[in-house]
Amino acid sequence: MKPQMSEISLMVIQKDIYYISWTIDACEGLGFLKTDNSEKGEVTVFTPLELLGDMLGCIEGLQHEGLEISIVNVA
Repeated sequence: MKPQMSEISLMVIQKDIYYISWTIDACEGLGFLKTDNSEKGEVTVFTPLELLGDMLGCIEGLQHEGLEISIVNVA
């Protein structure tokens, strides 16, 4: 059975997109990042619905590292 996916829309600083993407990729199975508009820093993170809390925790950890990440929408 295919897992249901959650989408988290974020606004980030352009230079941080790769770092955020690599961090998420390093947590195998947690999810992946798609760049929607790199110039504006618009990205979408996809994660299995059952791991949404873990992904939000990962994003919060990145914010505590000093990265400017704004959650725009969680679906």
